[in-house]
This record gives sequence, C-alpha cells and structure tokens, in this order.
Amino acid sequence: MYDFSLPTFLASLVGSGATAWLVVKGLSGHIAERWLARYKSDLDKEFESYRDSLEQKRKRVEADLGHRTYVTKTQFDTEFNAVKEIFATLGRLRLSFNGLRPFVDWTPTDEGEKLKLISARLNHFRERFNILVDTAESVFPFVPEDIYAQLEICMKAGFVEIRHIEQAGVEALSPKGYDDGLKQHEKFTTAYFTAAKLVRERFNQLSQS
Repeated sequence: MYDFSLPTFLASLVGSGATAWLVVKGLSGHIAERWLARYKSDLDKEFESYRDSLEQKRKRVEADLGHRTYVTKTQFDTEFNAVKEIFATLGRLRLSFNGLRPFVDWTPTDEGEKLKLISARLNHFRERFNILVDTAESVFPFVPEDIYAQLEICMKAGFVEIRHIEQAGVEALSPKGYDDGLKQHEKFTTAYFTAAKLVRERFNQLSQS
C-alpha cells in the first residue's frame, strides 16, 4: 500500500513552487535584461539620429548665416564704393556751382571781360557736370533708388543752370541772372544734403544687418 505523508507532500509542493519561482524569476530577469538591452540600443540609435539631425541643422544655419554675412558685406562694399565715387564728383561740382554765380561776386564792367569771366566759370562747371553724369550712369545699378533720385535732382539743377547761362550770355551776371542762379543752386544744395542724409542712414542700416 502506498504510504501517503502529508508533510512530505507539502514539502514537495513547496520545493516545486520554489523551483518554479526561481525558474520564472530567472527567465523573467533574462527577458528583462534582453528587453532593456534592446531598448537601450534602440534609444541610442534614436539619440544618434537626433544628434545627427541637429548637427546638420546647425551646419545649415551656420552656412546660411555665413552666406548672409557675405552677401551683406559684399552689398555694403559695392554700395559704399559706388556712393563714394559719385559723391566725390558731386562734391567737386558743388564747389564749382558755388563759384558760378555767387551771392557776393565781383565782375568787370566791360561786357567783353564779363563774358570771358562767365564763360570760363561755365566751362569749369560743365566739365565737372559731365564727369558727374558719366559717373552716375556707371554706378546707377549699385546706388539705392531713393539716393539716386536726389542725385537726379542735382543733375537736373546743374543742367538747367548751364542752359540758362548759355542763353543769357553776359546777362547771366545781371541781377535777374543771379536770381535764376540762386533758384537752381538752392535745388541742388537741398538735394545734395538730402542724398547725404540718406547715404548715412543706408550704411547705418547695412552695418546693423
């Protein structure tokens, strides 16, 4: 007859349960370790991908900023040289304009001498005027429109002054002639200083870009 022992049976169950728990624990630990290792590997790959993406974006931003800096500097240099060149010729014309029919003037009484005087002044003025026109045409693409508009006013005033004197002859140095000259001189001077103000504002803007 089979001899059943309750203590032995219970001990057997306990032992089996303990063994099973140890097995399950071991398997669970192994699976967990593998899962963690796999998760860590996937996480590392995702992080590397994210880091590469950030690095590429950083390089694109740096390249874009570098390009903008280059374009801005090139634009600044180009406009600066163009404006510098045209203001050099404009300034020389302004000095000649000041001496063409000045507010306080001395003129000979002899009409022949008076004609020689105004002709010499006009030739000097016309020579500088032509240089200004040639310079303005050559740098036109590189000068901002608002600045160039003021330069055109200067050139128009200079052109009108030349025509007035050519037509008036010795009368260009008469009281009426001086009044006509003053009108054109004021137009020229106003546009000159307006252009200079716009130039300063323009380069201040470019230097802050």
